[in-house]
Amino acid sequence: MAFVAFVLGWLRGGHPERFGVMVLLVDHVGATHLFAWVHSSALEAALDVLLLTIFGGLAFRGGRWWPYVVTAALALIVTVHLLAGLTWIGRYDALSARIGLWILVYATVLVGVGERWLAGERAVSEDLSWRRRVSPAS
Repeated sequence: MAFVAFVLGWLRGGHPERFGVMVLLVDHVGATHLFAWVHSSALEAALDVLLLTIFGGLAFRGGRWWPYVVTAALALIVTVHLLAGLTWIGRYDALSARIGLWILVYATVLVGVGERWLAGERAVSEDLSWRRRVSPAS
């Protein structure tokens, strides 16, 4: 689902969708490679707090609805980190809750791009030319 959200968000989204997809892609790739070397619950929580801050800023700056939902889901992910650190919640319980919320994040990006498409708004990629136009010889 994340890969589909990345591709469709980039190709069919506007500037807010592209920014959100880029942030999520950098987080996904960075976290995947970083956690292969270092496993730290505090580092995972810090990255999620950083994402929460970025998407909170995007929600309050932009005119789209989906960053608010992503921000809310990220707030719940950070809450799960806090509860896992402060209470008896087990690692698998916390992982299960976070996986469900990450599915919500990627599904929200997909629905936001779909809503843009259904509203008839042009994607950023449609405005760009992918190859140079050669003017006819005179």
